[in-house]
Amino acid sequence: MITRILLSVCILALFTACSSSGKVANEAKSEKLIFGSGGGFTGMYVSFEIHKDGSVFNILPNKSQSKVKKLRKKETREIFAKAGQIKISQPAFNHPGNMTWFIKYTITGDSTEFKWGDANFSVPGEIKDFYTQLNTVVK
Repeated sequence: MITRILLSVCILALFTACSSSGKVANEAKSEKLIFGSGGGFTGMYVSFEIHKDGSVFNILPNKSQSKVKKLRKKETREIFAKAGQIKISQPAFNHPGNMTWFIKYTITGDSTEFKWGDANFSVPGEIKDFYTQLNTVVK
């Protein structure tokens, strides 16, 4: 009898632990920044994703995510405010090269991407500075 009770409790705990929080369904519509670099000989990319709640993830080569850290609310607000300003002031561009750097800003399913690496393309200073800021934040 005790074995059945323990087995029932274990099964119940297993199902409860595996339940979904519903967060994944809303994630596609949330505000986030994805940035990184890659290419070259290996073709590998190092990418990070910052969510509106301040969560920072490293995007691994198999597309899974590993949480790096959580930003302070003020810092997160400033980053997303800057991303919104850049989205308004700079048109999206796609000029990859052998080595490519990128920033992708997504809000409510609408994405704006800045991709550069082509030696013949001059990247606006505002974009370069923002990319440097994002890299500093995730370290």
